[in-house]
Amino acid sequence: MPQKPSPAKIIIFDTTMRDGELTPGVKMTLQDKLQLAKVLEAMQVDVMEVGYPGVFPKDFEEIRAISGIIQQSIICGLAGSKSEEILYLAQALKPAARSRINLYTPVNLPENSEIEEQQLLEVIRDSISLARNHCADIEWSAFAAPRSKPDFLCKAVEVAIHSGATTISIPDTFGSLAPQEFSGLIEMIAHRVPNIERATIAVHCHNDQGLAVANSLAALAGGARQIECSVNGLGARKGNADLAEVVMAITKAQGYRVDLEPSLLPQASELVGHLTKSDGEANSLKELEEI
Repeated sequence: MPQKPSPAKIIIFDTTMRDGELTPGVKMTLQDKLQLAKVLEAMQVDVMEVGYPGVFPKDFEEIRAISGIIQQSIICGLAGSKSEEILYLAQALKPAARSRINLYTPVNLPENSEIEEQQLLEVIRDSISLARNHCADIEWSAFAAPRSKPDFLCKAVEVAIHSGATTISIPDTFGSLAPQEFSGLIEMIAHRVPNIERATIAVHCHNDQGLAVANSLAALAGGARQIECSVNGLGARKGNADLAEVVMAITKAQGYRVDLEPSLLPQASELVGHLTKSDGEANSLKELEEI
């Protein structure tokens, strides 16, 4: 009898400490994040995104401190395309045993903007090349991908991979798509980008219409192999895909697996619920709320 194919591993990327802090009223201290990072590592989360030091200065020390105590999970930070943001993040990640730089670039350009398109492709190329000088694991996020022209989006992904990105994240930036639409977007990229097999396709879905989990799971059929989510679904506006819901759904699905310990999900949920009770000052930077 022919042997059944092994289930495809789905990478779990937790952004509770970064995107979760964009939840209105939520602010975590260094001690809060250190406590949560230990639980996430015990749970065997693949990647934990800690912060965005180029915009929030406190995130620099948080990334640095967590990088010094976590050995198994990949420690990730976010940066835009500016060289100073990339270099600042790279410095924060230096103590990490395993590190990742997550770069994002807006790709929703106006019509008839060929010059701007070429300039933006150069920005993508240069920023990823700079990041690769400091970190081997580079994720590139196509900010506002659903609003981008398909031809340009595919070209941008191709350039990002050629420049050294090993993960390509396609966010449902405004939580505006239905599962079939989002899956179709991922499938289009998987079929049209010639070097796509050199990278992992990731998805980052927001819950504006209550579809973050459904969209994340639908994207697997299109070729996605990393889901970005958060404990208790924390995140900008109405939040991100809920970590526990994503993990339990994949556990029950055929053809996929996660290397994560589900018995610790309640502990993580309880801890985050406790840490986020207080009414901290909400972050209100409009661009960040849309990532």
